[in-house]
Amino acid sequence: MNIDEQIKQALNEEINELKHDNRTIDANPFKQMRVSLSGSMGWLYMLMMLLSVLFAVATFYCIYQFYHSQEVKPLIGWAVGIILMTLFTQVCKMWHWNEMGHNRVIREIKVLELQVARLSERLDKA
Repeated sequence: MNIDEQIKQALNEEINELKHDNRTIDANPFKQMRVSLSGSMGWLYMLMMLLSVLFAVATFYCIYQFYHSQEVKPLIGWAVGIILMTLFTQVCKMWHWNEMGHNRVIREIKVLELQVARLSERLDKA
C-alpha cells in the first residue's frame, strides 16, 4: 500500500468519524454540553457551569433576604444583589452556549476541509 492510499484511508476514517459525531451530537443540546466537557477546555466549561450554579444559589439567597427585610436600605441592597447575581448567572450561561456554538462550527469546518481534500484528490486523479 503506497502513501497516497494510506492518506486516503485515513481521510475516509476521519470523515466518517466526524460525520458520526455530528449526527450524534446534533440531536440534543445536552449531548453537546457533555461533549464540550470532555474536550481540552472542559475544565473551563465546568468552572463556568459551577459559577453559574453558585450565582443562581446566591440569587435565591438574595430573594429570600429581600422577602424578609423590613427596612428600605436593606431592601435596596438585596434588590441590587438579585439583579447582579441574575446578571452574572446569565453571562455564564451565554458564554457557555456561545462556546458550544463555536465548537459546532469548528466541527463543521473540519468536515468541509476533509471533503475538499477528497475532492481535490479526485480532481488530481482525473
